[in-house]
Amino acid sequence: MRIITGDECGILKESIPEVSRVSADGKDAKLSASTDGVSRIELGAEMKMSRSRGIVDLAFSQKQSSALKEDAGSLSFCALRSDGSLDHFEGYAPYNSKEDRICGGTYRLSNTIKNVFEDKESPSEPKRIIGRPIGMCSAYQYQNLSNETPHNILACCTSMGYISVVNANSNEKGVVAQYNAYSNGNNSSIITYTGGNIVNRDIATAMAMSDDASKIVVGGRERTATMLDTETGFWAWEGKKITPHP
Repeated sequence: MRIITGDECGILKESIPEVSRVSADGKDAKLSASTDGVSRIELGAEMKMSRSRGIVDLAFSQKQSSALKEDAGSLSFCALRSDGSLDHFEGYAPYNSKEDRICGGTYRLSNTIKNVFEDKESPSEPKRIIGRPIGMCSAYQYQNLSNETPHNILACCTSMGYISVVNANSNEKGVVAQYNAYSNGNNSSIITYTGGNIVNRDIATAMAMSDDASKIVVGGRERTATMLDTETGFWAWEGKKITPHP
């Protein structure tokens, strides 16, 4: 097993638990920290690391490049960053033998969307990210639960409910749709919310996607959970409003 993580400074790391595992010697064995099996994924000097490019979320996606080996060791994933950029990575992590499974993989940056929340209607006037990126979801995570070809669709969301749908199969297509989770298809509507320094600052805090990529659900502190149709952006379902606890 290998685990890929990202931190608030934008650094990606690969961890292999089998390498860092400490053998237990009786009742005196304790959990201990280890840097063995943890390595930074080097992406070149052009990938500047800073808190403004911190990793918000990671999601697996289908590989794009035919240069990757056609076997179970090839993988692809995307990283959503604090500045709204979306990086697509491809790599190879062999695991046919025990020795393979404890070797680090090789990864490369294959594509970047500089601002996934940029207003497609006015490309000459890039839209400021309203709110902050809160997460990204992918239907590709369900690839092992279905015999059908997985949908390679990603959805990214901000804390104000703005959603960008990305086709990860095509670098040229990039963002294919943009919606507002709280406007029921009317992307020009104005979102209102209760002002506050911390508690009410974010109206959207979580999101999820169905296994067939047809629905996106967004929920948060001030709004009920809302399910959107991925093709149209219109509501497919809205959760019942619940009275706050006294």
